[in-house]
Amino acid sequence: MTGEVRWFAGIDWATECHQVCLLDASGQPVGERSVSHGGGGLAEACDWLTERTGDEPAAIAVAIEVPHGPVVEALLEREFHVYAVNPKQLDRFRDRFSVAGAKDDRRDA
Repeated sequence: MTGEVRWFAGIDWATECHQVCLLDASGQPVGERSVSHGGGGLAEACDWLTERTGDEPAAIAVAIEVPHGPVVEALLEREFHVYAVNPKQLDRFRDRFSVAGAKDDRRDA
């Protein structure tokens, strides 16, 4: 592992389904998908990130709204770089970039 981050992912955490968005190093969207909450869905998200990038988990930085729980644990076990984002920061982002400031799982991811 080199420790160099070459990919960025955002996960909008939810109780039933998680939205995952993948960006390249220049910030361009590479793909997105929704996965179910649970062991199978979390493994699917991790596998999708590594397959889509063709890179090792250590090259992927993942931002998520919660600093703990099964999603974070699954990512850390696979050696992704995980960064917790304060939900208030995401809320302020929504206020600036959405007309109604409405929650949108795809934009949040």
